Amino acid sequence: MIVGHGIDAQIISQVSAVAERRPGFVDVILTPAERAVYDARKGKHRQEFLAGRFSIKEAYSKAIGTGIGSQAHWQDIEILPNEAGQPIMVKHPRQNQVVVHISISHTGDTVHSSVILEKAIAPSVAGENQEKVANQAVISTRRPAWIEISASAIAQNIATVRELTGTHHFIAIVKANAYGHGLAQVVTAAKQANVDGFGVATIDEGIWLRQYGVMEPIFILGVTPSDYVDDLVTYQLIPVVTSEAWLDAVSRKLSSQATLVLSIGVDTGMGRIGIRHREELQRVVEKINQNNQLILKGVGMHFATADEKDQTYYQQQVKTWHKLVDDLPLPSNIWYHLANSATSLWHEQPSHDAIRVGAAMYGFNPSGKEITTDKLTPALTLKAELVHVKKVAAGTAISYGATYTTTQPEWIGTLPLGYADGYARQLQGMYGLLPDGRHVEIIGRIAMDQLMVCLPEDMPIGTVITLVGKAGQEEITLADLADHLDTIPYEIATSLSTRLPRKLVK
Repeated sequence: MIVGHGIDAQIISQVSAVAERRPGFVDVILTPAERAVYDARKGKHRQEFLAGRFSIKEAYSKAIGTGIGSQAHWQDIEILPNEAGQPIMVKHPRQNQVVVHISISHTGDTVHSSVILEKAIAPSVAGENQEKVANQAVISTRRPAWIEISASAIAQNIATVRELTGTHHFIAIVKANAYGHGLAQVVTAAKQANVDGFGVATIDEGIWLRQYGVMEPIFILGVTPSDYVDDLVTYQLIPVVTSEAWLDAVSRKLSSQATLVLSIGVDTGMGRIGIRHREELQRVVEKINQNNQLILKGVGMHFATADEKDQTYYQQQVKTWHKLVDDLPLPSNIWYHLANSATSLWHEQPSHDAIRVGAAMYGFNPSGKEITTDKLTPALTLKAELVHVKKVAAGTAISYGATYTTTQPEWIGTLPLGYADGYARQLQGMYGLLPDGRHVEIIGRIAMDQLMVCLPEDMPIGTVITLVGKAGQEEITLADLADHLDTIPYEIATSLSTRLPRKLVK
């Protein structure tokens, strides 16, 4: 059943002229995600995009029976694309009971839009809920075990690295759920610290950032299959060009009116991804320069041994970089991003243009114990409350396998987290901290959802035990856990389950 119909026509040049005269006009019309697309487009493609979005939103407001400013505001209206990136659906919070059909066309300097509203048959509540939660992780907000992320620590670490390097652009690396710290929490803190861009590993992480409202450049550091070029364009993500063949495949699949922003990856010795030969690199740069649908935003590499005292291989990579990249016809405004956290902390910067910082932003020492630093502050704290306390007699076995047996009467406390939360079974024998800093040993095998500690005395339910972080004058770091497990802190942090809620604190 048709319940609304609206049509609109806009002259592209007139809309463009208004945008030039009134700089705030674009931000009034476009949502943050749409603005990111608009900013990356050039020439007539940019003008057509703005006029088209304006026309669709005007038509939609007519279809719901009111003008913009009453029931609907331009910022309320989000235009969603189909799989090919074409606009087919409008989403408005007050009109979610209808199906929205869009038709848009260009004739010369005019864009025409038609919006039809069709009454939708509401699916069952069960069906709605099932679809809503199908791809969502369960976060246990009703269980007293959680992670705290310090916004001030992240800001302090960012400031420290900036001061050490003197670079112009700080790219915050938030891949793998922000190194396990929580994507939303870290992005919020990093934006408050005025970072210049973000780096992720996958296209899905990049899309999440755009949907979260991130406006800064987003670099995808892993290989993105060329089949997803439309998503790259829609969300204005910056994929890494790892080969000439990849660039050719993406160029073939790029729609005629689309613009794609790129960063070139150069393999100077990491041996992972990137272009290794000068001739191929020259051809890639030439193809990008000759294609007005492609914009080169950055060129980068990755150091393999910047976290080691021996700088021989590091210097070899620097020489290889200059051999491959020097004198290429690169745009003057691109970001050269070579330095990772270790390079930023301990080396003279190979480029003062941009740095990619992950580990150091979270307060990790990228070198472990080989090169020390006291300039960084850990951002993550892991806590849980006692949910059960009991006194047991001597000779009482605790947990699976009866690997711990009391030798005297002891107070045993239970914490509601386990290896399913990323607190590994091998951490049996490690300890937590009472609020006053006293140690409580983890006894018995760590179970999937619970673990036990030996308490010095009877303690009330709800007493907070710190498993990572400071309490009193004592501190447990992720590096301490890593030493116990013979691994690295990053593995511990990224293993912390999404089941644990992350809380951003000062």
